[in-house]
Amino acid sequence: MGWLRTAVGVAMIAAPGPPLRISDPEGATGTARLLLRTIGIRDLALGLGTVTAARSGDEGGTRRWITMTLASDSLDVVASLASLRAIGRRDALAAALLALVFVVKDVAVLRNLSATEPAAATSWPEATGATEAR
Repeated sequence: MGWLRTAVGVAMIAAPGPPLRISDPEGATGTARLLLRTIGIRDLALGLGTVTAARSGDEGGTRRWITMTLASDSLDVVASLASLRAIGRRDALAAALLALVFVVKDVAVLRNLSATEPAAATSWPEATGATEAR
């Protein structure tokens, strides 16, 4: 999932015009390109953070990056729906649906991480062997 987000981020930074022309053939204004590139930078950072944590074997770090990604995607759904009047029903619903697909995938990845984690010890002292002698 991290590599996909990284690739999407790079694509939005490098070539923001084509996605913008899907909704409006003449909508690739300078402002719209800047906005899409900014979103690309966000996705690049989230993707690389996720990949780096996963490759290092840091499950806690991976969980944090996926959680940040989930928060970002969830807010994209909310922002898309809040923009219904400003950008039109079709574009707002399409943007919300696309973001919702990523939300569902983020939740699935988090659940998968939870399912693969080893059973945790009941407390920190027991996990570290630092229990008191009785």
